[in-house]
Amino acid sequence: MSRQTAVLDIGSSKVLCLICSPDDNSEVIVQGAGICGYKGYKNGDFVDEKRLTSAVAEAVEKAENEAKRSVRSLVVGVNAPFSECVLTKESVQVTSRQGTISMKDIDAIIDSAYGAQSSDDFDLMHSTPLEFYVNGRVFYDVPLNEKADTLEAVVSNVYVSRKFRYIVQEALRKHGISADTYISVPLAEGSLVIPPECSRSGALLVDCGYTHTDVSYIKNMALIGMKTINVGGVHFASDLSYGLNIPMAAAESIKRRYVYSLDYRDSIESIRIPDGGVFRVEFAAIQEIIEARANELAELVASAARGMGAVMDRGTPIYLTGGGIALMRGSCEFLEKKLNMRVRVNMPWMPRLSSPNYASAFAVMRYAMNAALSEKPWGKSSKGGFLDKLKGIFID
Repeated sequence: MSRQTAVLDIGSSKVLCLICSPDDNSEVIVQGAGICGYKGYKNGDFVDEKRLTSAVAEAVEKAENEAKRSVRSLVVGVNAPFSECVLTKESVQVTSRQGTISMKDIDAIIDSAYGAQSSDDFDLMHSTPLEFYVNGRVFYDVPLNEKADTLEAVVSNVYVSRKFRYIVQEALRKHGISADTYISVPLAEGSLVIPPECSRSGALLVDCGYTHTDVSYIKNMALIGMKTINVGGVHFASDLSYGLNIPMAAAESIKRRYVYSLDYRDSIESIRIPDGGVFRVEFAAIQEIIEARANELAELVASAARGMGAVMDRGTPIYLTGGGIALMRGSCEFLEKKLNMRVRVNMPWMPRLSSPNYASAFAVMRYAMNAALSEKPWGKSSKGGFLDKLKGIFID
């Protein structure tokens, strides 16, 4: 199948454009990829909108040149700082003559959730049922053919910031490109890295990027809540830079080589400073600086998760993505010990860029391609059918 899909992932330090198509087994084939750094965002605002526009253009152009095709429309991934999640409880009367729940009733309850507007500053992206209630019983799967007078459901509604949409659309419009659809990155990442059986009872997704960390709580393949923590990979490097009085580039190199929980007693690190000779420091000092920041991050993750109602024990697994800490050796074991929870990096193999720091882009791509392959409209109005709206449940 030759149908191609283009996605744009605007991360905290880089813009990534992917042009992909599915093979005969519906696996991802990367036709083109373009990456461009920029100044990122803070507290939901872009630091330099002008640089964002040029970074988008450069990333798309690189992907186009490699794929040897032009992009006229693409799918945009929406990260947690630019989105909002609201749970609503919906109820409809069962309308079938037989008095059993049909697809028409499921459609009706999803349609009722589509009318739940967060605020004038946000637009709805996804409505995904978390659980259904029929005659006092809870159903985590669609309760088709159950006898009932009334069907109730808790529905997860995920919104995108209108300001984010406007800025991205303007950046794309200048280059003759339109944004077809917006997809929640936490929801897409959850479907990519969290096994359905783990999602059923609840799992945490921790996406640690360059400048911040997004903590998402996902249950039954629906997004329950999101929280952004203003600590990311750059803070580990800046701590080392400040504490050891070395350039950021040297600090970043140390951070990337660091291995958690090793015994560094009496070890000496030799740091080569460009035009500054060699600087020697006890590795115990490096360990103290890095693990102090990692301890803070663990505490903030736990606080965010508790605030969303997550059960903080080994029954609630954590799936780690992003390039901030997931690529540091021993990070999972360190966080497991601090949080007393199972921590995993579960990035599926990809033909290129197969690394946790590209999980968000590939998650959005897989999400979009699954919808395209099933030949169902997605991300549009509430007039689509039930399967159009339950993308978060029926992926793969």
